[in-house]
Amino acid sequence: MQRNRSNKLVGVLTAIVLVAAACGDDSGGTGSDGTTDEVEPVYGGDLVYGLEAENNNGWCLPEAQLAISGLQVAQAIYDTLTAQNADGDYVPFLAESVEPNEDFTQWTIALRDGVTFHDGSALTAEVVKNNLDAYRGEYPGRQALLTLFVFEDITSVDVVDDLTLTVTTARPWATFPAYLSGRIGIIAQAQLDDADTCDTELIGTGPFQLEEWTVGEELIATRYEDYWRTDAEGNQLPYLDSIEFRPVVDAVTRGNAVLSGDLDMAHGSGAAITALWLDAESAGDVSLVSSEEFPEVGYTIAVSYTHL
Repeated sequence: MQRNRSNKLVGVLTAIVLVAAACGDDSGGTGSDGTTDEVEPVYGGDLVYGLEAENNNGWCLPEAQLAISGLQVAQAIYDTLTAQNADGDYVPFLAESVEPNEDFTQWTIALRDGVTFHDGSALTAEVVKNNLDAYRGEYPGRQALLTLFVFEDITSVDVVDDLTLTVTTARPWATFPAYLSGRIGIIAQAQLDDADTCDTELIGTGPFQLEEWTVGEELIATRYEDYWRTDAEGNQLPYLDSIEFRPVVDAVTRGNAVLSGDLDMAHGSGAAITALWLDAESAGDVSLVSSEEFPEVGYTIAVSYTHL
């Protein structure tokens, strides 16, 4: 694959916003000095992003046990029904609305119209029902793991019409919208039903679609031209042509790869890599973005200024 790394600075910095948007965080990134740089987006370019590990078991999401690296890939390829906004609230995302009854024992989910998966199939209430049933261990052929316990209070998921479904729970569940975000990505019916390759043939509604995955080396995802989201000015998202996710297990090696320009971006949380990047930021070699608000674990993302 020929990789065009022109417009790297703009492409890389806008990718921060894109990845945050895929996670449902519209706040963008904040530098270590507390400021946020305004960068005019430019279409094109390819981003090489360093992960801290490979996700060997793939992305059959109801059965996946994803750590941070697996989630970063998943959030580029899949969307969730709700997402966390800049204020920490859980708001509709793939869903147009998520509304409870009076005692919070039934939730009505209305989906956005016109959203399609990467294989061209439509996002429908039936597909979402099948996903939720898979996550709660009630869909044939799928064996839910971690989410089996998360959704054990759901008693039924019922389709109302093409774009509406209801979720009934055994007891009041006021925080239910929060549990439709994070790792609960919606996968296409074709992936959900694929007994052999659900973990490797990834089909979502997200901004990027799988092109190729070589385990232990790279996963390349390219722009999904029919993605449903636009930016605040109405421009089609995403901006980048592709993201190459490259696992680099050793933290210091990953940190130095950003400084050398072998990686455009990477994330880290340990003392050694953070100290390395703080020194590099002081020297003007990288820009740092910290996930300091709302996450369970804080990470620092370094953006390379090398070879711009």
